[in-house]
Amino acid sequence: MGVAKLEFNVATGLYTAGAEEITSAVRRALTHPSTVGFVKRTIGNGEDSGDVEMPVWSMILLGVSFYAAIIAMSLLSYMLKEVVATLCMIESPHAAITISPSEEPASKDEKEGLLETGPTVTLVPQKPITSSIRTTIKHVVANAGRFARFRGFKIHALYSVIFALAVNFFTGFFLSLFPVGLPGQAILVSGLAGAAVANIHAAWTHKVVSMPSEATFWQRVPSKSHWKTLAPAAAVSTAMPYISLYLTGGVAILLGLHKLDQANLEEYSQGQWMCLAVRIFATLVFAIFTSLFLCIPAVVTQVRIESSILPEDQDTIVPFDRSFGGKVVSQLLGGSGKIGFLDAWRSFNWEARRRLLKLYVKIGAIMMFAMFVIGHVLAFEVFAVMGPQLGEFLAKARHEGFTIQN
Repeated sequence: MGVAKLEFNVATGLYTAGAEEITSAVRRALTHPSTVGFVKRTIGNGEDSGDVEMPVWSMILLGVSFYAAIIAMSLLSYMLKEVVATLCMIESPHAAITISPSEEPASKDEKEGLLETGPTVTLVPQKPITSSIRTTIKHVVANAGRFARFRGFKIHALYSVIFALAVNFFTGFFLSLFPVGLPGQAILVSGLAGAAVANIHAAWTHKVVSMPSEATFWQRVPSKSHWKTLAPAAAVSTAMPYISLYLTGGVAILLGLHKLDQANLEEYSQGQWMCLAVRIFATLVFAIFTSLFLCIPAVVTQVRIESSILPEDQDTIVPFDRSFGGKVVSQLLGGSGKIGFLDAWRSFNWEARRRLLKLYVKIGAIMMFAMFVIGHVLAFEVFAVMGPQLGEFLAKARHEGFTIQN
C-alpha cells in the first residue's frame, strides 16, 4: 500500500489528501462489510429486533441537558479562574487606621504638660478580600451588580476568537516557509499570537479589575504606544504552557515512558510495576512544578503589567497599589507609570503568592466536584430515559465495535 499524496491547503495552512486519494478512500469505506451491514440496517428502518429506539422528547431532553451542563461549567470556570483569580493577582493588602482617645488617667503628682495627650493611632491589617471566594464574589456583586461575577465575558470571548485566528495565521505562515515544520513551532506561534493581540487582553484585564464605568470597548483598549510594554509579557504568558508541555515531555522521554507501547505490560513483575509507578509519579510532579514556577508567574506578570497602565482616573474594584511598593512613579509626578517585567513578579510578595496558590487549589476542588455532580445527573437522566434498553445499547455497541476491529 503506497503513501497517500498530500496537498498544501493555503486557506487552512494544513496538508490534506488529494482528490484521487479521497475518492479511493471513500470507495474502500463503502465496500467495507461493516458499512454494508450498517446501510442494510438503516434501510430496514429498524426491523432488526436488536435496534434501540428512543423517543424524540428524550433525545431533546438529553441534548438540552448536555449543552446546559457545558454552559454551566464554562461560566463557573470563567468566574473562578478568570475573574476571581485575576483580582487576586492585583490585590494589595492594606491596613485600616483606627483612632482611639487616650484613657490613661493623669497622676496627681505629675505636672501638667505643655501639650495635651492626643488620641492613639493604630494600623490594623485587613484581611484580603480575595482570601475567600465567597467574599470576593459578594464584594464584586455589591460594587458592580449581580452579573459582575461574569464581568468581561464578551471581551474574553472576542479575545479568544482573535487569538485563535492569529494562531492559524502564524501556523499557515510557518508551514508555507517550512513544510516539515519547525522544532518547538507551537511555542513560537503561540508567543507571536499572544503578542499580536496583547492590547485586547489588556482591555479585558482593565474591564475585570476596574470599577464600573461608561467606557466603551475601544476606550478600554490601550493605545499603540503601550504595545511595547504589553507584548513581551503577553508572549511569555501564552507560550509558557507549551514550554511546560515540552519540558514535561522531555522528562517523560528520559524516564522511558515513551516506550510503554512497545513493552508487554502483562508480563511485568511487581518490581517493574513499582518502577513504572514511580516514573509516572515523577513526571506528574514535574508537570505540577512547571505549572507553579513557570505558568502561574507568567500569567501574574502579564496581569500586573496590564493593570499598571490602567488610567489613573479609573479606580480598581479591589485595593491595588499602583506604585508596586515604590517601584513605579505616577505619570502625574513625572514618572513612567509602568512596571517592568521582572518587577511585576517581584512586587507580588510571598503572602500574595500563597493566597493565589490556595485559591487555585480551591478552584480545582470546586471544578472537580461540579464535574462529579453534573456527570451523575446526566448519567441518571440517560438511565431514566432509556431504562433497560441502556444495557442492550451498550452491549450492542460493544459487540459492533469488536466486530469492526476484527
